[in-house]
This record gives sequence, C-alpha cells and structure tokens, in this order.
Amino acid sequence: MMRIEFFIAALCLLAGFALFSRPASPAGKAHVIEDFFSTPLDEDEAAFVYLGYSAVLVRTAKAAVIIDPADLLSGEDLSHFTGKKVDAVLYTHGHGDHWKPDAARGLFKATGAPICGEEELIRPLKSDIPADKVISLTPGQSRSVGELVITPIRGKHVGPIILFHIQAGNIGIFHGGDSSYVPLKNLKAGLAFLPAGDPSPTASPEDALKMALDLRPTVIAAMHGSERQYQQLVAKAKTALPDSSVIIPQTMKVNVVKVR
Repeated sequence: MMRIEFFIAALCLLAGFALFSRPASPAGKAHVIEDFFSTPLDEDEAAFVYLGYSAVLVRTAKAAVIIDPADLLSGEDLSHFTGKKVDAVLYTHGHGDHWKPDAARGLFKATGAPICGEEELIRPLKSDIPADKVISLTPGQSRSVGELVITPIRGKHVGPIILFHIQAGNIGIFHGGDSSYVPLKNLKAGLAFLPAGDPSPTASPEDALKMALDLRPTVIAAMHGSERQYQQLVAKAKTALPDSSVIIPQTMKVNVVKVR
C-alpha cells in the first residue's frame, strides 16, 4: 500500500501538482506545532500548516508568521507556542472566521508577537497590549516587522479587507484572505495562499486562478473553499500554469515546499 501511495505522490510531483508534502505526526496539535517549528528548512524552503478557512502558520529559514487564525488556536493550543519565535500575527479583516479579538490577545500573550492589521480592526487591542506591539497596516505601504517585510494590498470583499505580500528572506509569500481578484502583476511570490470560495461570497476558483496568473508562484496552496472548488482550481491551474504546483492541504499537517 505504501508503495502505491508513494508512486501516486511521485506522479503528482512530476506533473507539477502535489496533494500533500511531508505530513506530521497525527498525535495531536502539540506534535504538529513542534514539528512545524523544528523542521529544518533550507533557504529555498517554506513550511506551513493549514488550520482551516484562511488560517495558516508559515515559516521560512528566516521568519515565522501566523495569518487569520480567528479562534482556531486557543486554550491549550497556545501553550505549545511558548518559547517559539513568531515574527507577526496578521489579520486580513474582521469577519469571524478570520478575526477574534480575545483569541488575538491570547496569541500575543503566548508568543509576544506583534498583532498587525488595519487600524480600525486592531484598535480595541491597544488597551490590553503595548502600543508598539499593535501595528497598524495601510494598503500600499510596506512595513518591516521582525524579519518580515509586509506589504498590505487592498482586496475586494464584503467590507474592508487587506491581502498580504510578505517577504521572508529570499521567499515571497502571498495571502489572499477570502477576496475576489485584484491586480497583482507587480508582485512576485513563490508561495501563494489563494482562496477558492465557500463560505466567502467573493472568492472563487476563477478569481484564485487570475491571482495566480499575476503572481506566477512555484506553489499554490488552496484555502477557504469546498473540495469541489479546490478541484476546479487544480484543473484550471494545470492548464494555465503547468510550472506551478497546487496543494490541497489537510488541516493540522505540516507541509514543506521548495519555492523559486
């Protein structure tokens, strides 16, 4: 059975499409988080864990970032971040599947990492968290935070939303929240987290593909969508971007990918 699975995985990689990469131990979140932070990475590699919706943990050899965690990391989960280096926690917008202020406070307490988002969103945290650790981001204005250079981009959604281009050492990372398409041709990202749809009223496989065509990433990680929408994105990208790999990530699994 293992030989068959290995053969299928090899074929996917040769075709430019990987379903999963280096799964972590299934023994629980503690093991996943430990694996995420301890896995050695080369300068051209990134590790990520998909939590659900648009929530991801991302790490390169230089830096680590948490994006749109909502309340998917809370309670006992947070104890596993003690002593781990996290450069920033980023939020795209205020919808409940992306942002929970109490959970953001808990993440700051656990990691000490700056909490970053648009001023109106993160302002309520300033009564609980030191002002220099609550960082307001403005679309089009790049900001250095820890080892990251973060460029917010105005997205399109129901209400205000910002998307992120993140430079972490040699690796460019893009996170599309759950936005519909916005022009991104002036950006380069080796790893792109692209929203495929449900339950977003604005994201879709078609919009995700248009973002990918602008970014030309080595690896596309599908998120914020249904299995059907993910498969539609895979099929579209296979034709339009044969040099890019598409990952449909399982939740709470460590993926390690090489990017150009």
